[in-house]
Formats: sequence, structure tokens, C-alpha cells
Amino acid sequence: MKFLSRGFLSLIVLLIFLTPVFSQEEKTTLRVGISNQNFSSYEHESAKFSSDEEILIVDLASNTQFKVQGDKIINIKIDDGNFKITADGEILTKEAKGPVVLTPKKKIALVELNRKGMPAYYSGLIELKSVKPNKFNIINVLDLQTYLKGVVPNEMPVSFGLEALKAQAIAARNYANRPQNAYKNYDVCDSTACQVYYGINSQKEISDKAVDETKGIYALYKDEPILALYSSTAGGISEDWKNVYAPNSPNTPAKPYLISVCDDVNQKFLLSEKDVRDFYSNKTLSYDIKSPRYRWVVEWETPELESVLNKTLVEQSRVGLVEPKFDSSYTLEGLKDIKVLKRGNSGKALEIELVFKNGTFKVMRELGIRRVLKKNNAMLASANFFVDKIEEKNDEISEKQKENQAIFSFEKFIHPNENKVEKFVLTGGGFGHGVGMSQYGAGYMAQTGKKYGDILKHYYSGITLGTMQKEVLYNPYNLEYKTEFYYQKSSGESVILKVINPKRVSSLSFKINEHTFNPDMSEYNAKTLGMDITKYLVNGTNQIVFSPLSEKDKAKSITFQIEIGTKIGK
Repeated sequence: MKFLSRGFLSLIVLLIFLTPVFSQEEKTTLRVGISNQNFSSYEHESAKFSSDEEILIVDLASNTQFKVQGDKIINIKIDDGNFKITADGEILTKEAKGPVVLTPKKKIALVELNRKGMPAYYSGLIELKSVKPNKFNIINVLDLQTYLKGVVPNEMPVSFGLEALKAQAIAARNYANRPQNAYKNYDVCDSTACQVYYGINSQKEISDKAVDETKGIYALYKDEPILALYSSTAGGISEDWKNVYAPNSPNTPAKPYLISVCDDVNQKFLLSEKDVRDFYSNKTLSYDIKSPRYRWVVEWETPELESVLNKTLVEQSRVGLVEPKFDSSYTLEGLKDIKVLKRGNSGKALEIELVFKNGTFKVMRELGIRRVLKKNNAMLASANFFVDKIEEKNDEISEKQKENQAIFSFEKFIHPNENKVEKFVLTGGGFGHGVGMSQYGAGYMAQTGKKYGDILKHYYSGITLGTMQKEVLYNPYNLEYKTEFYYQKSSGESVILKVINPKRVSSLSFKINEHTFNPDMSEYNAKTLGMDITKYLVNGTNQIVFSPLSEKDKAKSITFQIEIGTKIGK
């Protein structure tokens, strides 16, 4: 089988004449920061571990090793930068500098930590790394696939079905491989601040299958993995990434794959207050229709909301989302109005104005608005809402009562036609930021027969599915370059091997499963070559292995990538 270059364009794949820039390598091993019981901190003073089988403990600073038999409780504390390690009370060391690594044969329990009401167990190894003289991080180091099996059933109900779980697995795989600089000692955290990861005790058979049957597959835009954001319920229209995450940054590039999408092709964006009111006051049919938060109503008695805002405006002022800054030097009183000043395509409030008798404040960004408008100490489900004010009724009263009420009633004298607002009612829809994939929408689509590719391509505009790019270089050690991916033959989808060859190497050697290829590269002038490899694939995990480039091509490189679902002749 040969590569097909420009002369065979109609037979196989559109050639790309701009040289792609190779950007990142796939993470096959992940470092996950483990938080405390209520997810409030990733810094620990002590921790206890146990396993049914032997655990090897190593202090990497001194290479000192200890073997602890199964069923013993290992207690590790840190004091003035030194780890003290005991096993069932027996002191193993008081002066381990760390990092300290615990390697179980199969799994390890973090004693006294529960996830979903069950003891927290982890596979892979545990690394303890000091962050302060008396604090350390707990880091679970494990392979990507196993990590995803501890994420998918905790991010999406398994009742949503296999195809929805596959879409979730790919979104989670993309997220785990995103470039990040938020954490020093680990790649991702284990809470909703990243992706919910509860370890191996939370794994389910169907979600494990979803992870296995999407192995190696990513959602790609222009051959690069996307930032695959997702939330519980979009409400029928997803929101543009820039409106939520960079609303006041005109120079920040948009993300073309994270634009607003309507579930109903006949639905228009909500560009007026009437549009918002009409849409969110009705349960129009959409993929999110089965979500308990598809439509909702929240109401406050005015004094209750004033009390909430006196606290939350201070909190959001500290992070710069309130103008002017409110510092609680006085008490806000007489809430008169909540005005939505800016909205997104889904009708999402992006900026609101809170009008009090003694002050007016703007709250910016979707998250700031949700955090300000709390009910029962929980932030608002989403910022997709419209506001109703219920004003105090003016019942008939006697002349004597009118006379009594008129005494010192300066406010009514100054504003004789202004009624006091008794209640504020917000009617809205959705749960979460609403950008990217809606999880309830994915569940509904799966239950109506849609495949995971259909789901992902609905919510992420213009994407393809495939593996991440892998760079192939010359090396004197004959180290091979390998990628693995799952393919389901019954899908009927074609699979393309793309080789990006900007410097035109003199020779290539690669294998597709057990089939070996050594194409004569002198025949090809195109910078990107495509080869339909569908007939060489098996049902299940497939392997592509490239040999290193020859010494003649020492200063050159190529990248290769799999694209799934490309239609022949398209």
C-alpha cells in the first residue's frame, strides 16, 4: 500500500499544503493531586495508607527503601521538612527528605478518606511531595486509561448509556491532556475544579468499556486536541466560550469549536429580553429536556436577598468581579432592582446591575453572577435567567393609619410612586457554565440512537476525531514511535493515517498491526500525505509503530496521526 499524494486527492484525503506545527506529546501517565475529605485543600499534614498486599516505600532523596506487609497501617507525617513514617506504630524513619513514593502491588487505600461513601482506593503509585515545612501534596501517579476509568462514572451517570459515556471519556481525555500551569506538583486535581476523580473503587463496568473503546481517541480541531469543556445542562443552547471566559478581552482569540449551538436547528439565538423570557419560561423540546435543571425558578424575599448580597458582593469584590468594590464598610439596604446589562447568545447574563437604595453595583462574568446570587448557600444553577419583581401590595387603609404612616415617612414623600419590592424571582434554565458539551444532552442523544461521534460533533463545532500527533526523529538507539487506538469495525468508518512530512524525508518504515510498509518517499512531494488504512485494522486496539528516521535524515522529522471518520472521496 502506498501513500496517496496530490494526484490521488479525490480518492483519499485532502492534502494540506501549510506545514502544521507539532505542539504537544500525549500524556500516557498522569499525576493527580488528591484533596482532603471535603475537597477544601490539597495540602496535608499527615496521611494514613494501607493495602491488602506488600507496599514498597522509597525516600527518593536517600534511596532508602522499606517493605511493609499487607494490612498494616502506614502513618506518614511531616515536620520541619522531614517525613516521619511508621507502620502499625513501628518507626521506619524520622528523617526522610522526600519525595516519598509508595508502590503497592495492586491498589492502595488512603485510610480515613471516603469517596461516594466508600473507602478511597487508588492504583498506580502514591507520591508525597513537600510544599511547606509542615505540609505535603498527595499525588496519585497512574496511566491515563486507569485515571479516566476513575473519572467518567463520577462526571456522568452511567445510566446515560455507552455512547454518551464514550463522548464523556473523550472529553475527559482531552481535558487531562490540556496544557496547564495551575499546579506545580501535579497535572490535574481530583475535584470539580478539574475533573472529579474518585479512584478505582468508583469504577463501573459500562464506563470502563467506554474508556477502553475510545482508547487513544481525541476531539481535534485542525489536528490539535481541543479544550473539551462540558457542563451538566446547557438548557437548549450552549454558550460561546469567549462570552463566558473572556467577555472583556477583545484581543483574546476565540475558540471556533466552542461556539454557541442550538439543539433545535430552527431555534435562533436569544438576542432580546423577550427572546430570553419566551425561551426560558417554556419547556421547548431540546436534548436537555430530561435534566432536572432544564428549567427552574428561584425566589427570595427581599430582606433575605439583601442579606445574601451583603456577603457575596464582598467575596466577589475580592476577585475583581464587582464594580465599584464593596468592602462591607456599610450595609446595603433597599434592593430595588436586578438589571441584566449584557447577555450571551443563549441569553446567559454576562453582566448585571444591582440597584440598592444606598448604592449601585455591577457584577461581571457568568461565574461572578452565579456566586453572588446564592440561595441556601448554593450558587445559582446557571446565569440563563430573567428577573421578575413582585412589589408590595397597597391595600386600602383607614385615614388614621395613613396619618400615622405619614409621620417621618420621608422616603414616600420623596418617591411617592415607588413601591417596595417584596420578592425577586429568577426564572431560568441549565446547570453550569453551558460551554461545550451538555452532559444531559449527550445522554438524551445517546438514548435516541446517536453515536459518540455525533454527540461530540454537535457540541464541538468543526472537529474531527483521531489520535494526537506523534513526532518521529532519528535516534541511534532504534527506539520506536508508537500510538494505539481503538477501532470498531462495525462502525463502517474509514481511518486515515496522515503523515506530515515538511522536510521530505528520504525513507520511512512503519507497521500497522502486523503489516509492514517501506514506501519510497522520493515519489511524494506533498507536505501532508494520507493513506486509508481501514482494511489493516482489527476490531479492538490497533497499533501504529514507526521506526526512527535513518541517519541520512538526522536533521529532519515527521509527525503522524490517525483520523477517524474521514469519508473516501470527500
